[in-house]
Amino acid sequence: MNKLPPAKSTQIYDWRYGLLVSVAVILGLLTLLFSPVYQPADFYDYADQRTFAGIPNFLNVLTNLGFALVALTGLWHLYTSRLTIIPTFGQAYQLFFIGLLLTSLGSAVYHYQPGPLTLVLDRIPIAISFISLYGIVVAEHLSLQLAKAMIWPLLGYGVLSVNYWYMTDIPAGQGNLAPYILVQLLPIIHIPMILWFYPSAEPATTRYYFMALGLYLLAKLAEVADREIYDLLGFSGHSLKHLLAAGAGYLVYVGWRIRARRTH
Repeated sequence: MNKLPPAKSTQIYDWRYGLLVSVAVILGLLTLLFSPVYQPADFYDYADQRTFAGIPNFLNVLTNLGFALVALTGLWHLYTSRLTIIPTFGQAYQLFFIGLLLTSLGSAVYHYQPGPLTLVLDRIPIAISFISLYGIVVAEHLSLQLAKAMIWPLLGYGVLSVNYWYMTDIPAGQGNLAPYILVQLLPIIHIPMILWFYPSAEPATTRYYFMALGLYLLAKLAEVADREIYDLLGFSGHSLKHLLAAGAGYLVYVGWRIRARRTH
């Protein structure tokens, strides 16, 4: 297995590092300031609720296959040693793909029977993949030591944030999403900053990271425009979101594959 040397930890303590810490603190304070944050009242009212072959919300269920395909492809290449990773941080790469695989299953179950409990099965794997990717970027570009120190506490926070939402949702159907929002918001803001501040020796991977983030942002826009896209195309924005988000995961995988080929 090929080694990718991470950035030296002794090089991180400068204005760039201070800015990253400041952004994290500000986001944490904003989370507290605007808490509680509730889901929209019509959150479970998706535009496309058509049933096919006895499966309700058929396309919203079916489009989760994209996550499974990316995850299984990535795991296969990991276990056959065809992806270049940091060997001592290999669990994070595995968790990224395992999170995608569990997202496929959890989201399919959720869309088959939408509700708070099944939504937990959707959100926890998403948190795992997001935090794992965040840790990988920190390890590859900033500091392997820092990534190792933060990955498990952040994964624990991600799982707890989903459970906190669910426990606060039980009494009145108004769970507090603020801690879970931070799980996605911090990596979305920090990752491009890290990629820009601490360039890699493998620019191809960096380019694919940026493209993946762009595609994921498009996925979030498609989610917001669920009804409008459905009325326009007959294919809902939420189903499109699944495909775009899976595509983002695939771009991450492609970046790793390109790096692997260049190091052989």
